Amino acid sequence: MNLRHKTLLVTTLPLLGLLVILYSSYSAILQRSYGRLERQDAQRNLQRVDETLAGDLAQMHSVTQDWAAWNDTYAFIQNANPAYIESNLSKYAFESLRLNVVALVNRDGDLVYGAGYDFETRAFLPFPSDLAQQLTPESPLMQFPHLAYHHKGIMVVNGQLMLVVVEPILRSDATGPARGALLMGRTLSDEVVDTLALRTRLDLKLHLLDDDLPETLQTALASLGEVSDSTTPATLVRSHSADTLEGYVLWPDIYGNPQALLEVKLPRDIYRQGQISRYYLGWSLLGSYLIFTGGMLLLLDRVILRRLLRLSQQVQHIGRSNDLSQRVQVQGTDELNQLGNQINDMLGELQISNEKLATEQQKAEQLLLNILPAAIAGELMQAKTSIPQHFDEVTILFADIVGFTSLSHHLSPIKLVDLLNQIFSAFDSLAEHLGLEKIKTIGDAYMVAAGLPLRRPDHAEAIAEMALAMQQVTTSFKAESGEPLEIRIGINTGVVVAGVIGTKKFIYDLWGDAVNVASRMESSSEPGRIQVTAATYDRLKDYYQLEYRGRTAIKGRGEMETYWLLGHRPDALFCPLKKFSLEAHNPGAVLGP
Repeated sequence: MNLRHKTLLVTTLPLLGLLVILYSSYSAILQRSYGRLERQDAQRNLQRVDETLAGDLAQMHSVTQDWAAWNDTYAFIQNANPAYIESNLSKYAFESLRLNVVALVNRDGDLVYGAGYDFETRAFLPFPSDLAQQLTPESPLMQFPHLAYHHKGIMVVNGQLMLVVVEPILRSDATGPARGALLMGRTLSDEVVDTLALRTRLDLKLHLLDDDLPETLQTALASLGEVSDSTTPATLVRSHSADTLEGYVLWPDIYGNPQALLEVKLPRDIYRQGQISRYYLGWSLLGSYLIFTGGMLLLLDRVILRRLLRLSQQVQHIGRSNDLSQRVQVQGTDELNQLGNQINDMLGELQISNEKLATEQQKAEQLLLNILPAAIAGELMQAKTSIPQHFDEVTILFADIVGFTSLSHHLSPIKLVDLLNQIFSAFDSLAEHLGLEKIKTIGDAYMVAAGLPLRRPDHAEAIAEMALAMQQVTTSFKAESGEPLEIRIGINTGVVVAGVIGTKKFIYDLWGDAVNVASRMESSSEPGRIQVTAATYDRLKDYYQLEYRGRTAIKGRGEMETYWLLGHRPDALFCPLKKFSLEAHNPGAVLGP
């Protein structure tokens, strides 16, 4: 046995024992850590399903609350006027609101109106008898301790789970006395469950506890136990196989009794990652062992070791610094020198490719930022999709240039578009300076909103400043006749849903009744004036001059109280938004031809 073999034996045996101890210890630590992470991730996924269903229920509650606190509904309970049903509860209403059941019950428990709706056949159905039996005066669903009280949750109707919301019927100003109750329900059909699975990106199923459950589900149900005294649904996570986890949630009904069992199958990606980590750990330790042993032997040839070590250090430094302009330096004319030259050639090609890629990526990102808000664009670039968001308070502005249609008969299309571009470019500059979100332009109409996608407390004040500045900008432009152009503006504040839908030609848009009302404010306004709703008035009255216009007939909403926004109040001591100066902002950009 020569010295080289003895050196190999002395260095490899202790290192091999240390390798086994390290692998065993780290493997056990990794297994426990990944197991804990796996269960935490499964719990978060189950919570996501709960949160998604709760969001649907909250959306239904908002719709039911709007319909229940409405003078037309309040009057219908008393006079049962068929015109109310014809105008408001058509097939389109059921489909747009995604409702399967609507019931209007008076204080005596009489069903003034009740109907079901089938989305597949697009036909009305009789009101479910088992649901009608639960709408008696003594029923818990008809008990409201106070006017703001409501019921919402899950019920079994005709053997199917249904999301149900029950609200007391009040006047539009949410005052009583209550004349009955409004019930709206949405069936958790297979299509709805499939949609829920698509939205959460989970493989899930929903089982009624009355169903003949398989043995595996009965075992899970027994493990979940009773949830009658629990404020949150009970959950259970267990392994099904090496590739799948099973998660269960026991959902109570609207009365607090266990009613449905949610089953979610989750891929064991974290578990597999743990196995891969253990695999790489073993190979990493084994590689370290071999490298160290080989290094001991390479001490016999220091010249080669030193050159290899130097080359390795240079490559690692380039990798850590991520500076592809650096080059490795290898002396000599042998294979190590050729390897260094090949690495330098590869670095040069990578540098060129990286520069081209960075340039194209910057162009693509800038183009997307010009189309969508920064937060939405970032979400799309990272997750390739964007989920619409709910905003409780947003102020929306619609503006329309008065007489633009008649002006189009006197100007060529090119001059007309150029004039419109100058006006809207000035508007865009104002919106950017005030931190507003331009939504879209349709013809000579301009739409802008504040309070999204990033929430801000001064959304109403920001829109007010925008409206006043838009008046100044528009009057600075002159039509072909030489007369200043006028603009008609409408503003409303309320709840909206905002986001990007579809997969092509992205556009950030808003949905909700507040948007429709804002559009009606503009269409019913007068040239050169700014009309706002009572909701916006309440947020601006302390800092701006507003004039009561009166009750104005608004299409689809009846009469509404509206106001004229005139300007700033000289006696206002403080405004959340710093007063916007049009000239100081960009005096050249806002002056028209």
